[in-house]
Amino acid sequence: MPELAGFILFIRNTMGVNADALADDDPAVSLSWSMSLDWVNRQIACISPVLYSQAVYNLAASFLLNFGPEVAFGPVRKKLGINNFTAGVISASSDESTSQTRVVSDALKNLSLADLQQLKDPYGRWYLAIAQQYGDLWGLT
Repeated sequence: MPELAGFILFIRNTMGVNADALADDDPAVSLSWSMSLDWVNRQIACISPVLYSQAVYNLAASFLLNFGPEVAFGPVRKKLGINNFTAGVISASSDESTSQTRVVSDALKNLSLADLQQLKDPYGRWYLAIAQQYGDLWGLT
């Protein structure tokens, strides 16, 4: 099962953020951790404790990217367009001579604003990938 110490290791090893940029006791770390524990459906742990841990760590990392200190995460937020408003996914584009259309799956058609925000970073996408495997009961349709 996930633990705060495991999330701090995730920050250091997976996210590549060192302690000089973000201290272990920074309020953003505990806030992201707490929000993730409240958000991720605990029923996933009944199916796979490993997937539940990864869902918690990845969602907490996504929250940290969104709400963490500007010094540590500002450049990443700018690069990923985290603070840019996105009203939905693009289903078609065209110009004078070309046109492309992609089929938008039903799962993407029903994304909430929070889901759209999580799609903007790799950790949020991994969380959604795990949560979506368990269907609309988990809030994703």
